Amino acid sequence: MELSQTACDILDYIGETHRRPGARLTMATLDAHFGTDPTVAVAVSELAHLGYVTVPDSGTIQLTDRGFDAIHRGAYRESHE
Repeated sequence: MELSQTACDILDYIGETHRRPGARLTMATLDAHFGTDPTVAVAVSELAHLGYVTVPDSGTIQLTDRGFDAIHRGAYRESHE
């Protein structure tokens, strides 16, 4: 499945700032970086659906092992470069 550009951008950001599986980010952090655009929430939902992140509560996302592997392989970006 091809990821949206915003979902790829979120994974890029996580890869730059939180370099380990299990890393957590708040939605406030994403809003501060990407703005409060509704596409951010849709992209987080997309990433959660694919298993790249989990959503332990409404204000937090957590990088999964699968997401960590995808970031380090860069495979999620292939269709956008």
